[in-house]
Amino acid sequence: MYDKLLALGILVLTLALVMSEKVHRTLAAMIGALLVFGAGLLTTEDILDIAGPIHWEALGLIFGMFVMIHILQEVGFFRWVGLKVLMSARFRVLRIFVLFSTTSAFLSAFMDSITVLLFMATLTVEITKILRVSPVPFILAEITSANIGGMATMVGDPPNIIIGTALGYSFTDFVVNLGPIAVAAFVANLLFFYLYYRKDLRAMRIDSAEMVKVHKYLRPPAERAITDRRLMVRTLVVFVACICLLVAHSALHISVALVGILGAVGTMLVAGGRFPDMVERIDWKTILFFVGLFIVVGGLESTGVTADIAGGVAAVSGGNITIAITMIIWFSMLFSAMIDNVPLAATMVPVIRDLSASTGMDQGTLAWATCVGCDVGGNASPIGASANVVGLSVLEKFGTRISWRQYCRAAIPATLVVVGLCTVLMVLRYGL
Repeated sequence: MYDKLLALGILVLTLALVMSEKVHRTLAAMIGALLVFGAGLLTTEDILDIAGPIHWEALGLIFGMFVMIHILQEVGFFRWVGLKVLMSARFRVLRIFVLFSTTSAFLSAFMDSITVLLFMATLTVEITKILRVSPVPFILAEITSANIGGMATMVGDPPNIIIGTALGYSFTDFVVNLGPIAVAAFVANLLFFYLYYRKDLRAMRIDSAEMVKVHKYLRPPAERAITDRRLMVRTLVVFVACICLLVAHSALHISVALVGILGAVGTMLVAGGRFPDMVERIDWKTILFFVGLFIVVGGLESTGVTADIAGGVAAVSGGNITIAITMIIWFSMLFSAMIDNVPLAATMVPVIRDLSASTGMDQGTLAWATCVGCDVGGNASPIGASANVVGLSVLEKFGTRISWRQYCRAAIPATLVVVGLCTVLMVLRYGL
């Protein structure tokens, strides 16, 4: 009992440090990992064990995606995409609103949502500043769309990578089971934000003077945003090849970590002289954050805390899959709204495994429910997901600050509507 309380206390302390924002989340996770080792909850043998608390599959895939996305960002691929979308919108406010949100959702299904929001938010603020309209409706729609779009695939959101790799699901499994739900959720979310901001959007008018400024902004043409076309094409070829391997990795009997490493090595080879700089600028802090977090959660699993949580869910649900789906989605949503959804996903992996083993419930159904709650629930608060923090930070850097109250007033009801829809769809598909 003492070990369980200690492991739970270390997790609470780690999350409290993350939430305080006075300690960098990577340092908070490392402190938690050190305490787990210091308390003897885990040994070095546990860490070296491939089935141990560190999800090596997830880390390998995350590393590979980071490397590929970094190069695409460096060569101007994302800015090129954004400008192309802007031109296709023909500078009409409602079209920009819809197309920018759609672009955020689509790209986030295959790429890191942090990078997607970084360039989309910057482009949005620049354009709305020229057009003299408020960027707030656009940014909020893009943030929430990115988190929902990431739900559709295994590589879209960090919670999906963690859950998918730990439980052995493929890229195709995510697309088939969560893709349709993500599409429905995106449409509902976009419709909500349109209705919520319809008066503001309809009041936004672009006169000829602003049109001239936008045209000047687009000169030189969007193609000039690409700084190295050859490297962009080669990196995109590597990226598409990795996506194809992820789709077929189960049939080919290769691990997703291997796919990620192949993508990283392939990108480094085509990068040539950019290789040293590229390695230095990889987001090592996030990778170390995942390592520390996995160790903290490993302490919960080794002491039986996660098994107790699974037992509690089983007792309350009475083995009924419909009740279990609803409980997991809404619990995950509430937790993800209060703190970053990555810690919850890592904690839920052993819970899902134990719950399925003890009740006979389908493990996949429990996994999909957790992904829905984590990915969509992160929309409810400014710190619910990394994409939220990045999007709002970009906005503040350009002089517009969205308060917690302003964000939550729009985002909480939107999240409740979308989570409610997802719950109904999940129950109809898996619970009846």
